[in-house]
Amino acid sequence: MSVLKSLFGPSREEIWRQLSREVGGQFHDGGLLTSSAVQARTDDWIITLDTLTTNNASFTRLRAPYFNPEGFRFEIYRAGIFSDVAVALGMQDIEVGHRRFDRDFVIKGNTPRRIRRLFDNEKIRRLIDALPKIHLSVKGHEGWLSKFPAGVDALHFQTAGRLKDLAQLRTLFELFAEVLQQLCHEGKAYEDDVRIHIRRLRAPGGQIKDKYILWEGDQPRRDAAAALGRLRDPLAVPALTAVLEDKDTVLVARAIEALTEIGYQDAIGPLVRRLGDTRAADGKPVRQRVAEALRVMGHALLADAVLAVFGGDFRRLQSYEGPCRAEIIEALLSAVTWREGTYTARALAEFHAVEALPRLRGILRRIGKHNPTGEAVAAAIRTLEARASLPRTASADDVNADTLPRAARDPGPDPGTLPRHSHEPKGQG
Repeated sequence: MSVLKSLFGPSREEIWRQLSREVGGQFHDGGLLTSSAVQARTDDWIITLDTLTTNNASFTRLRAPYFNPEGFRFEIYRAGIFSDVAVALGMQDIEVGHRRFDRDFVIKGNTPRRIRRLFDNEKIRRLIDALPKIHLSVKGHEGWLSKFPAGVDALHFQTAGRLKDLAQLRTLFELFAEVLQQLCHEGKAYEDDVRIHIRRLRAPGGQIKDKYILWEGDQPRRDAAAALGRLRDPLAVPALTAVLEDKDTVLVARAIEALTEIGYQDAIGPLVRRLGDTRAADGKPVRQRVAEALRVMGHALLADAVLAVFGGDFRRLQSYEGPCRAEIIEALLSAVTWREGTYTARALAEFHAVEALPRLRGILRRIGKHNPTGEAVAAAIRTLEARASLPRTASADDVNADTLPRAARDPGPDPGTLPRHSHEPKGQG
């Protein structure tokens, strides 16, 4: 053992390496211009411990971004330590109903009911009480300079100096995990909670990077979609159909699988729109996955009629008279691109889709006429414009009943049209 180590104990780096092993995390070596860090995952969140140097002062901080669409804010610190800065942020002093805790800590927030629910958690109160210094808050990340997507804020702890007390660091990681569970899941065992999985699915995807990855939203959303399929609750259908256009095609594949398992007919229209999706999703074309889902849900004729178009067979679509006409047109329009559109443009003409004319004109302006797809689009426009200009056969609903000829009620002339006899003047005779 070195003399320095015997005098001052293990270094901060050694303590943080040990912490990373204990919390099942990862230790990041610092470089010349970057600090060391410890990162650990707990359910959907990444907790990051590092140091921050500003104005020649060093601070230890923990951060954990999480989905916070309600904009819930709180701040807690020991009484007498911090100034009353949070009032300017619209937060008020709140008592949570635990006498000693209310005496020892200042708690501010913008939603008193949620604050009280948060600190009704006995474990959270015990962990906070075990820390000699505590400044825990939710930090918003609004504005165009933010690296965070809409709805994502961060649970944040900061203290002066470079913290290397292993017991305190363990307590902080445990506190963060418990607070995140309470904030996002209300402390529930969420595996079978449909509403919690819907919330997880609606969170942003992608990554947030600083020096390290702070947020990784894709996998939690994929897990949520799979869970919703397993639970088979129709309540999840709107959230699942909302992600069918997401850029994460693995998520799209999971959502299609979930909608198939649920089997709710409200999903048919949104699925049909994706029959024009040319992307691959987890090794298989999106349109093929959608077609398989529609067949399982009893709409094989519809799926096969649209898929046949992409091979140049229009007969099935011409004869199709089932539901989802608007959605079929949308699917065909989404597949009219400069690389792939000859067949789909012609299919729109064969389907008599005059509703598609405005979009087709826009496509033609964008891709031009001097390519095979542009020529096909221009031909479809001419065909549909000619059809749109034809006289339309009146339906029974178009005819005003008051304009129809009426049959006489009785044979003979209408007595109201006969000449009247004249009366003799009074007083003559």
